[in-house]
Amino acid sequence: MVVDHRYRFVFVELPLTATSAISKEIREQYGCEPFLNKHATYDDFLRKATQEQKQYRVVGSVRNPLDQTVSMYFKYKNDLDQRFSTGRKRPGKWLRKSLARNRDSKRYQYIINNNASFEQYFMHFFKWPYSNWSIIHHKKFDHLIRFEHLAADYRAVFTELGVPVTRDLPQANKTPEKKADFWSYYESDAAKRRARFVFEPFMRYWGYDFPDSWSHIKAPWHTFILYNFLNVFRRFYWRFLR
Repeated sequence: MVVDHRYRFVFVELPLTATSAISKEIREQYGCEPFLNKHATYDDFLRKATQEQKQYRVVGSVRNPLDQTVSMYFKYKNDLDQRFSTGRKRPGKWLRKSLARNRDSKRYQYIINNNASFEQYFMHFFKWPYSNWSIIHHKKFDHLIRFEHLAADYRAVFTELGVPVTRDLPQANKTPEKKADFWSYYESDAAKRRARFVFEPFMRYWGYDFPDSWSHIKAPWHTFILYNFLNVFRRFYWRFLR
Protein backbone atom coordinates (compact mmCIF):
# COMPACT_ATOMS: atom_id res chain seq x y z
CA MET A 1 0.00 0.00 0.00
CA VAL A 2 1.21 3.48 -0.88
CA VAL A 3 0.01 6.80 0.50
CA ASP A 4 0.71 10.39 -0.50
CA HIS A 5 -0.08 13.18 1.96
CA ARG A 6 0.54 16.00 -0.51
CA TYR A 7 -1.96 14.79 -3.09
CA ARG A 8 -4.09 13.07 -0.45
CA PHE A 9 -4.56 9.61 -1.90
CA VAL A 10 -3.94 5.97 -0.99
CA PHE A 11 -3.09 3.27 -3.53
CA VAL A 12 -4.35 -0.18 -2.53
CA GLU A 13 -2.19 -2.96 -3.99
CA LEU A 14 -4.28 -5.96 -5.00
CA PRO A 15 -1.89 -8.81 -5.95
CA LEU A 16 -1.26 -9.62 -9.62
CA THR A 17 -2.81 -6.42 -11.01
CA ALA A 18 0.45 -4.60 -11.91
CA THR A 19 0.62 -2.95 -8.50
CA SER A 20 4.35 -3.61 -8.19
CA ALA A 21 5.05 -1.53 -11.29
CA ILE A 22 2.73 1.27 -10.20
CA SER A 23 3.94 1.34 -6.61
CA LYS A 24 7.59 1.38 -7.62
CA GLU A 25 7.02 4.22 -10.07
CA ILE A 26 5.06 6.54 -7.80
CA ARG A 27 7.43 5.97 -4.89
CA GLU A 28 10.65 6.44 -6.85
CA GLN A 29 9.54 9.21 -9.21
CA TYR A 30 7.10 11.20 -7.08
CA GLY A 31 8.04 10.52 -3.48
CA CYS A 32 4.92 8.62 -2.41
CA GLU A 33 5.36 6.63 0.79
CA PRO A 34 4.77 2.97 1.67
CA PHE A 35 2.11 2.43 4.33
CA LEU A 36 1.61 -0.79 6.33
CA ASN A 37 2.58 -3.71 4.03
CA LYS A 38 2.48 -4.13 0.28
CA HIS A 39 -0.81 -6.01 0.02
CA ALA A 40 -2.60 -4.47 2.97
CA THR A 41 -6.32 -4.09 2.35
CA TYR A 42 -8.37 -0.92 2.55
CA ASP A 43 -9.82 -2.20 5.83
CA ASP A 44 -6.25 -2.41 7.17
CA PHE A 45 -5.76 1.21 6.12
CA LEU A 46 -8.96 2.36 7.82
CA ARG A 47 -7.94 0.70 11.08
CA LYS A 48 -4.64 2.64 11.16
CA ALA A 49 -5.47 5.91 9.38
CA THR A 50 -6.26 9.19 11.07
CA GLN A 51 -9.65 10.83 10.54
CA GLU A 52 -8.04 13.14 7.99
CA GLN A 53 -6.38 10.28 6.12
CA LYS A 54 -9.69 8.42 5.91
CA GLN A 55 -10.87 11.22 3.62
CA TYR A 56 -8.06 10.59 1.11
CA ARG A 57 -9.08 9.51 -2.37
CA VAL A 58 -8.54 5.83 -3.04
CA VAL A 59 -7.03 4.09 -6.07
CA GLY A 60 -7.35 0.37 -6.76
CA SER A 61 -6.79 -2.01 -9.66
CA VAL A 62 -8.41 -5.13 -11.12
CA ARG A 63 -7.58 -7.74 -13.75
CA ASN A 64 -9.33 -10.42 -15.75
CA PRO A 65 -9.00 -13.50 -13.51
CA LEU A 66 -8.36 -15.89 -16.42
CA ASP A 67 -5.32 -13.81 -17.40
CA GLN A 68 -4.21 -13.59 -13.77
CA THR A 69 -4.45 -17.37 -13.36
CA VAL A 70 -2.24 -18.00 -16.39
CA SER A 71 0.35 -15.53 -15.08
CA MET A 72 0.41 -17.21 -11.68
CA TYR A 73 1.00 -20.60 -13.29
CA PHE A 74 4.11 -19.28 -15.02
CA LYS A 75 5.32 -17.63 -11.82
CA TYR A 76 5.18 -21.01 -10.10
CA LYS A 77 6.75 -22.77 -13.07
CA ASN A 78 9.69 -20.38 -13.37
CA ASP A 79 10.19 -19.83 -9.62
CA LEU A 80 11.85 -16.46 -10.15
CA ASP A 81 14.21 -15.52 -7.29
CA GLN A 82 13.38 -18.97 -5.85
CA ARG A 83 10.36 -17.41 -4.18
CA PHE A 84 8.41 -20.67 -4.09
CA SER A 85 11.14 -23.27 -3.70
CA THR A 86 12.49 -21.49 -0.61
CA GLY A 87 9.16 -20.49 0.94
CA ARG A 88 9.17 -16.69 0.68
CA LYS A 89 8.13 -14.59 3.64
CA ARG A 90 4.75 -12.86 3.45
CA PRO A 91 3.28 -9.91 5.30
CA GLY A 92 0.00 -10.07 7.14
CA LYS A 93 -1.47 -12.08 10.00
CA TRP A 94 -0.29 -15.61 10.81
CA LEU A 95 -3.36 -17.21 9.21
CA ARG A 96 -2.74 -15.54 5.86
CA LYS A 97 0.95 -16.46 6.00
CA SER A 98 0.16 -20.09 6.76
CA LEU A 99 -2.55 -20.46 4.11
CA ALA A 100 -0.49 -18.73 1.41
CA ARG A 101 2.64 -20.72 2.18
CA ASN A 102 0.71 -24.00 2.03
CA ARG A 103 -1.05 -23.04 -1.22
CA ASP A 104 2.16 -21.92 -2.92
CA SER A 105 4.05 -25.01 -1.86
CA LYS A 106 1.37 -27.39 -3.15
CA ARG A 107 0.98 -25.64 -6.48
CA TYR A 108 4.70 -25.21 -7.07
CA GLN A 109 5.46 -28.85 -6.20
CA TYR A 110 2.62 -30.12 -8.38
CA ILE A 111 3.88 -28.23 -11.44
CA ILE A 112 7.54 -29.14 -10.93
CA ASN A 113 7.04 -32.79 -9.97
CA ASN A 114 4.57 -33.49 -12.79
CA ASN A 115 5.93 -31.10 -15.42
CA ALA A 116 2.31 -30.00 -15.51
CA SER A 117 0.86 -27.96 -18.34
CA PHE A 118 -1.32 -24.98 -17.60
CA GLU A 119 -4.51 -26.98 -18.21
CA GLN A 120 -3.38 -29.75 -15.89
CA TYR A 121 -2.58 -27.20 -13.18
CA PHE A 122 -5.85 -25.37 -13.72
CA MET A 123 -8.05 -28.46 -13.67
CA HIS A 124 -6.28 -29.81 -10.59
CA PHE A 125 -6.55 -26.71 -8.38
CA PHE A 126 -9.50 -24.62 -9.58
CA LYS A 127 -12.71 -26.35 -8.53
CA TRP A 128 -14.79 -23.64 -6.83
CA PRO A 129 -16.10 -20.23 -7.92
CA TYR A 130 -13.32 -17.67 -7.72
CA SER A 131 -13.26 -14.32 -5.97
CA ASN A 132 -10.76 -11.94 -4.39
CA TRP A 133 -10.89 -9.06 -1.94
CA SER A 134 -11.61 -6.47 -4.63
CA ILE A 135 -15.31 -7.30 -4.11
CA ILE A 136 -15.30 -5.64 -0.67
CA HIS A 137 -14.38 -2.03 -1.42
CA HIS A 138 -13.00 -1.56 -4.93
CA LYS A 139 -16.26 -0.51 -6.58
CA LYS A 140 -16.50 2.31 -4.03
CA PHE A 141 -12.98 3.58 -4.71
CA ASP A 142 -12.51 6.95 -6.39
CA HIS A 143 -10.36 5.54 -9.18
CA LEU A 144 -9.86 2.11 -10.71
CA ILE A 145 -7.00 1.00 -12.94
CA ARG A 146 -7.75 -1.97 -15.18
CA PHE A 147 -4.79 -4.15 -16.06
CA GLU A 148 -6.10 -4.36 -19.63
CA HIS A 149 -5.72 -0.56 -20.02
CA LEU A 150 -2.77 -0.22 -17.68
CA ALA A 151 -0.69 2.48 -19.36
CA ALA A 152 -3.61 4.77 -20.20
CA ASP A 153 -5.38 4.29 -16.86
CA TYR A 154 -2.18 4.89 -14.90
CA ARG A 155 -1.52 8.21 -16.59
CA ALA A 156 -5.14 9.36 -16.46
CA VAL A 157 -5.73 8.45 -12.81
CA PHE A 158 -2.58 9.87 -11.28
CA THR A 159 -2.73 13.00 -13.42
CA GLU A 160 -6.26 13.60 -12.15
CA LEU A 161 -4.99 13.14 -8.59
CA GLY A 162 -2.47 15.93 -9.20
CA VAL A 163 0.68 13.85 -9.51
CA PRO A 164 3.01 15.46 -12.12
CA VAL A 165 3.26 12.35 -14.31
CA THR A 166 6.24 12.86 -16.60
CA ARG A 167 6.59 9.49 -18.32
CA ASP A 168 4.75 6.30 -19.24
CA LEU A 169 4.64 3.52 -16.68
CA PRO A 170 7.68 1.22 -17.07
CA GLN A 171 6.98 -2.49 -17.25
CA ALA A 172 7.91 -4.53 -14.18
CA ASN A 173 7.72 -8.21 -13.22
CA LYS A 174 6.94 -9.39 -16.74
CA THR A 175 5.88 -13.04 -16.65
CA PRO A 176 8.43 -15.23 -18.51
CA GLU A 177 7.14 -17.49 -21.32
CA LYS A 178 3.55 -16.29 -21.10
CA LYS A 179 1.86 -15.49 -24.42
CA ALA A 180 -0.17 -12.31 -24.72
CA ASP A 181 -3.26 -14.30 -25.74
CA PHE A 182 -4.10 -15.82 -22.37
CA TRP A 183 -7.38 -17.26 -23.73
CA SER A 184 -5.38 -19.74 -25.79
CA TYR A 185 -4.21 -21.58 -22.67
CA TYR A 186 -7.77 -22.77 -22.04
CA GLU A 187 -7.66 -25.16 -24.97
CA SER A 188 -10.11 -27.98 -24.33
CA ASP A 189 -13.85 -27.68 -23.85
CA ALA A 190 -13.36 -29.24 -20.42
CA ALA A 191 -11.05 -26.37 -19.41
CA LYS A 192 -13.42 -23.79 -20.87
CA ARG A 193 -16.36 -25.34 -19.04
CA ARG A 194 -14.41 -25.29 -15.78
CA ALA A 195 -13.33 -21.70 -16.40
CA ARG A 196 -16.93 -20.56 -16.84
CA PHE A 197 -17.91 -22.33 -13.63
CA VAL A 198 -14.97 -20.91 -11.68
CA PHE A 199 -14.80 -17.37 -13.04
CA GLU A 200 -18.15 -16.33 -14.50
CA PRO A 201 -19.67 -14.71 -11.37
CA PHE A 202 -16.52 -12.67 -10.71
CA MET A 203 -16.23 -11.81 -14.40
CA ARG A 204 -19.77 -10.46 -14.44
CA TYR A 205 -19.17 -8.49 -11.25
CA TRP A 206 -16.32 -6.61 -12.92
CA GLY A 207 -17.82 -6.44 -16.41
CA TYR A 208 -15.49 -8.88 -18.15
CA ASP A 209 -16.73 -11.00 -21.06
CA PHE A 210 -15.81 -14.39 -22.43
CA PRO A 211 -14.88 -14.69 -26.12
CA ASP A 212 -17.63 -15.35 -28.66
CA SER A 213 -15.91 -18.65 -29.45
CA TRP A 214 -16.89 -19.84 -25.97
CA SER A 215 -20.60 -19.14 -26.48
CA HIS A 216 -21.47 -22.84 -26.81
CA ILE A 217 -20.35 -23.38 -23.20
CA LYS A 218 -22.46 -22.10 -20.31
CA ALA A 219 -21.83 -21.89 -16.59
CA PRO A 220 -24.03 -24.31 -14.59
CA TRP A 221 -27.03 -22.82 -12.78
CA HIS A 222 -25.57 -23.34 -9.31
CA THR A 223 -22.38 -21.35 -9.99
CA PHE A 224 -23.80 -18.08 -8.66
CA ILE A 225 -25.35 -19.73 -5.61
CA LEU A 226 -21.99 -21.24 -4.65
CA TYR A 227 -20.18 -17.98 -5.39
CA ASN A 228 -22.45 -15.95 -3.11
CA PHE A 229 -22.37 -18.59 -0.37
CA LEU A 230 -18.58 -18.81 -0.34
CA ASN A 231 -18.22 -15.04 -0.38
CA VAL A 232 -19.95 -14.79 3.00
CA PHE A 233 -16.99 -16.56 4.59
CA ARG A 234 -14.40 -15.01 2.29
CA ARG A 235 -15.49 -11.48 3.14
CA PHE A 236 -15.14 -12.19 6.84
CA TYR A 237 -11.66 -13.63 6.31
CA TRP A 238 -10.48 -10.80 4.07
CA ARG A 239 -11.79 -8.09 6.38
CA PHE A 240 -10.76 -9.44 9.77
CA LEU A 241 -8.37 -12.41 9.55
CA ARG A 242 -6.21 -11.93 6.46
